[in-house]
Amino acid sequence: MNVLERFFRRPQQVAVRRLNFQIHLWAGIVLTLYLIFIGVTGSILVFRTELERLDGLNPYSSVRADGPIASLAAVADHVRTAYPDGHIVSILTPTDSDPTFVAVLYTRHGRVRVASGPSSGQVLGEFHSQPNWLDVLSGLHESFLLGHTGRVLNGVGAVILLLLNATGLVVWWPGIRNWRRALKVDWRRNWRRINFDLHSAVGFWTLSIVTIWAVSGIYFGWPRQTFQFVNSLSRVISARPPSVTVPLESKASDVSLDDLVARARQIDPGTTLGGVEFPYGSRAPLAVLMHRRNAPGREYDDTVYFNPYTGEYISTWRYGVNQTLGDWIIWLQVPLHFGTYWGLGVKVIWAAAGLAIPLLTVSGLLMYWNRALRRKWKHLRRPATAAPSAEVPAA
Repeated sequence: MNVLERFFRRPQQVAVRRLNFQIHLWAGIVLTLYLIFIGVTGSILVFRTELERLDGLNPYSSVRADGPIASLAAVADHVRTAYPDGHIVSILTPTDSDPTFVAVLYTRHGRVRVASGPSSGQVLGEFHSQPNWLDVLSGLHESFLLGHTGRVLNGVGAVILLLLNATGLVVWWPGIRNWRRALKVDWRRNWRRINFDLHSAVGFWTLSIVTIWAVSGIYFGWPRQTFQFVNSLSRVISARPPSVTVPLESKASDVSLDDLVARARQIDPGTTLGGVEFPYGSRAPLAVLMHRRNAPGREYDDTVYFNPYTGEYISTWRYGVNQTLGDWIIWLQVPLHFGTYWGLGVKVIWAAAGLAIPLLTVSGLLMYWNRALRRKWKHLRRPATAAPSAEVPAA
């Protein structure tokens, strides 16, 4: 039999498998604390919206509309009145997680998030500027609170996690006769065998989703390089933010925000208003956000661009309406990583898969203890037997 046939029939006899086992073992040992931490924190953050509601972290989560929703122009006017020296960056419409209008603006004291009543549009107050425990947990999960350096470190961890998955699949293969047995746990066996079965079966059933997380972790660590690589394979079109600029006007006409919103509804029918982003510079457009569906992020948003000086329509960016394989690869990184876009059922699956990572780590360490360290430990604890004394002949 050649090497491939031996691997499929008797993989334990193939040297490549033994090499994969060593790589898998030591990569898992090196990443032990990282894998436990990243799995537990990721599982918690899947339910961030629910936890914020239960913990009362959003002081305006109980606010409800008592009539028609206020217009964006009315909300903007109330915010400008409350903050005459502030520059409004964006205003988002009420959602399930934030039932009020949320305006982001910059004042002389820094960046401020303001809540406005859904019906009146009047300012209710500011959101807490100090990070809560979920903000800290999110920062630790994303970058260890180290900014760009932490994201790169997370990317390195994702690369090793991808290596763990690849080598683990090779080690998992038990042979053509026994592969079905490796998909389940035999609870009738002793605890060591159950631990082995858990590591094998859970590793197989979570391989796909953990691989997705590893790939997206690499993307978050090196987004520009990943984008260039994907674009070289398949051109990225709609997943790339368009470069939209407007000519600098010396005199601006009186452009009504309500009129722009009404025109955006006509230009992009079948959508709902999501908010507005005001120009961040003299050559930047005004953007009206339109939701194609109710989702927590921007993955299903259309952005309708207007000239803020003249009100002229420029273009529409339909993010998530993917045209190429490259678009799909880039666009899927966020929704597949977070798992918060398709309802509670998917959240539960994602959280369970996240907890599978520390389960695999602990069960792998127990396997290493059972196979190698336990014998060494027993040998070290075994009392040294005294050498028998030589008999002294009688005189």
